[in-house]
Amino acid sequence: MYTIISPHLFVLINLLVAIASFLFFSRYGLHERYFFVPVFLLALIYGIINLTRQKRGLSPFAVRRQIRTVPLLRQAIARYLVWLVVIYLALRFYETHPFYGRFRENITFFSFFFKLYLVAGLPYFVLTLVVKSSRMEDFYDPAVRIIHIIKHTITGIIRRKGLHAILRVFRREYNQKVLLNLVMRCYFIPVMIVQVYVNIDNSIRYSGHNFGGYDFFTICLWITSILWLMDTVNASLSYCIESRWVENRSRSIDLTVGGWLVCLACYPPMNDITGTFFPFGPLVAMRYPESFLFKDMTFMYIFKVVEILLLVAHVYADISLGPSVANITFKRIQTRGPFGMVRHPGTTTKLTLWWFQSALYTEFWRLEFILGHIMWNVIYILRALTEERHLSKFGEYREYMKKVRYRFVPGLI
Repeated sequence: MYTIISPHLFVLINLLVAIASFLFFSRYGLHERYFFVPVFLLALIYGIINLTRQKRGLSPFAVRRQIRTVPLLRQAIARYLVWLVVIYLALRFYETHPFYGRFRENITFFSFFFKLYLVAGLPYFVLTLVVKSSRMEDFYDPAVRIIHIIKHTITGIIRRKGLHAILRVFRREYNQKVLLNLVMRCYFIPVMIVQVYVNIDNSIRYSGHNFGGYDFFTICLWITSILWLMDTVNASLSYCIESRWVENRSRSIDLTVGGWLVCLACYPPMNDITGTFFPFGPLVAMRYPESFLFKDMTFMYIFKVVEILLLVAHVYADISLGPSVANITFKRIQTRGPFGMVRHPGTTTKLTLWWFQSALYTEFWRLEFILGHIMWNVIYILRALTEERHLSKFGEYREYMKKVRYRFVPGLI
């Protein structure tokens, strides 16, 4: 019988990886060059857990016994070459793009990843094909779909089928989904990777000199950076590595313009445009910190504790999906933990956190901020609704909707 990994285990693993990364980098000071190592460490841990489950028959993936060497090597080399081209083109794109080229962390990561792939890519594909149990594991493998597209395109050119026949290959929905999935990942990987660096750097900086003499607010900042580190490492893994080892390959992607627009509007660099039209509520804390409603220190302590608890709830909801968390895509369904109570716990916790961070500042209650913040809420709710529209095409998600009736608030919404 197949089982889903407990969301509590996902959260515990991410916490241990975040703490271990902080301790290592704060002691050895290598995070400028190797800040992305926690992403690979997390992938290794997930891979070991999933391989154990596969051997016990607890996963739809399994380990096969019979191996045909020549076909295996041919398939491994073909996949290696496809991804070699994709990763190299991605590296060149980020190096030359005026926006991404400004962030040295992106170039550091992609340069390392490309060099690592040159050495470990072929052994990875050989090992993956050795343990592969069936051809169905190939269906959601982008390399296989790209090889299929190239094969049919070349065949069409050789047989002179005409441009219309060749373009028909790209109009097939499953081919479009694979290509759009690569576009989506290229967009989100640098966004997440930069945040991994920022959160590791912040955790080290806030812990300097014995946490500022055990200053309460400094410790709160450190806890916040560790929580965001957990969240961004897990998200970075989900976008960087889709594999049968971590069981997180995309099975589908939203093909609608509306779904893409409401999603991209929330992330750099597109959120800069969104922010010019709709002021973001929590920014009031940075722009007008003196406008906080209460000056009493006791209340400030309570405020920070509640803020961290809300952030814990949000990170817990995000990480409950494990390496299957991703925008606009369908990978796997989580039915336990926060997702056993509502279908969009991440949206609920994020919006609640934002309102709490904003509402206690007098400047927030200006019409400009109120309307802008409401629009940000609308955008995130639309994201949840468009995501659900896409996922409801799958029978298993429709069954999940019957079991978990409420979208945002148990018993109410």
